[in-house]
Amino acid sequence: MKPKTVLLVNTNRMRPPVGPLALDYIGTALRAAGHKVRLLDLCLAPDPAEAASRAFAGERPDLAALTFRNTDDCYFASRQSFVDVLRGDVALLRQHYDGPIVVGGGGFSLMPVPLLEHAGADYGVCGDGEAALPALVRALAGESALEQVPGLVWRQQGRWRRNPRAAPALGAGSLAARDLVDNEAYFREGGQAGIETKRGCPGLCVYCADPAIKGAASRLRPPADVAAELRNLRARGIDHFHLCDSEFNLPIEHARAVCAAISAASIGDRIRWYTYACPAPFPAELVAAMRRAGCAGVNFGVDSATDSVLARLGRRFRAAHLAETARVCREAGMVFMFDLLLGGPGETPETIRETLAAMKRLAPDRVGISLGVRVYPGTPLARGLADGTVERHGLQGDPDGLEPAFFLSPALGGGADALLHELIGRDERFFLPSGGDAQDYNYNANAVLQAAIRAGHRGAYWDILRRLANPTEPASN
Repeated sequence: MKPKTVLLVNTNRMRPPVGPLALDYIGTALRAAGHKVRLLDLCLAPDPAEAASRAFAGERPDLAALTFRNTDDCYFASRQSFVDVLRGDVALLRQHYDGPIVVGGGGFSLMPVPLLEHAGADYGVCGDGEAALPALVRALAGESALEQVPGLVWRQQGRWRRNPRAAPALGAGSLAARDLVDNEAYFREGGQAGIETKRGCPGLCVYCADPAIKGAASRLRPPADVAAELRNLRARGIDHFHLCDSEFNLPIEHARAVCAAISAASIGDRIRWYTYACPAPFPAELVAAMRRAGCAGVNFGVDSATDSVLARLGRRFRAAHLAETARVCREAGMVFMFDLLLGGPGETPETIRETLAAMKRLAPDRVGISLGVRVYPGTPLARGLADGTVERHGLQGDPDGLEPAFFLSPALGGGADALLHELIGRDERFFLPSGGDAQDYNYNANAVLQAAIRAGHRGAYWDILRRLANPTEPASN
């Protein structure tokens, strides 16, 4: 087959800007398949309309592929939706291009048919794009059938069809090149670069969309390829990273192997990275290995410190694990944060009081608070609300609609926000859903955070805000 030209389009406009990691990886796969790849990055473009005009002024692409990473900002207080941004971007491309347009990405994979109908695109891809995009190029060239494209959503005789997704292993080809996206610009404006060490999550969390997007089993990247990716980016002046894994320490054997590969590559002392992790298992020997490999901070998704709430959220750990996690981090000198998700099924004013009292007692470096649980279609929480096993009175919005839907426990009444402010006050360790200034936990369009990055701060956003609030504290090391 003659090489085709694919235009990859980044639609995510959140600020501080987050580099389109998926497009870097997909670009590598398309090039390995022999195709030409160009990038239209609407996030970095000062004038998106002008950038789109330039993108189509030369060689006409055979396919335009848009990534749609976030459906909304995931905050109950703001509920800012991005679906109209996607629709506008498809319309912008249509002004210059009459060829096929495909949409993919994490946000898209959650509600593909409604988004395709809303945006007016021709095709969609649910799940991994590295195999699907080259397969779609072949199908559109008449070299194969559309039925053979994994995860494809497409129209046939006026009806939408959905092909089965694929969950390919991540060791077939290297993802380490990272040479399509302007990662240096994202580092300057966003303060960090993202990488993956795995995809998928076997967790049972009732609210989490990751298993629906990336699969319910962990697919592991070769640790040496992760280290090569870090080395490539470090050679270009990027030295702060965020691991995009759901939970770095699961499975723990792979986490150990990744740390060992980074240390063996002799870059652990020249980079700083942050990660999400599960509170258990998190043994001291893993913390030590992470420190040697350059880990500067860990964000633990603890959700609650009340066992009854943790059980209803589908978490496998319990409140007693949090004290041990806090101990091993503190003894290793690891900066850490506990992330709370309040307002889910079974939440009451009493469970919130119990959880916040535990946070003050355990004293993580920071505590993040989200109030209200985002309800994504296809999650156990959405199914529980549909079949009545979760009280629908707490649902605000339609989980199958395009606008963000949330669950807030009816037992909290209308006073949850006031209760949080009463219990926390101006305690600077806590990030609030509507905290303002350096206590604001909504990173999107956070003016304080953006100013700090412009002033030279680097790292995870929670740790940048931590250092702003306590300028005498040393940076993570």
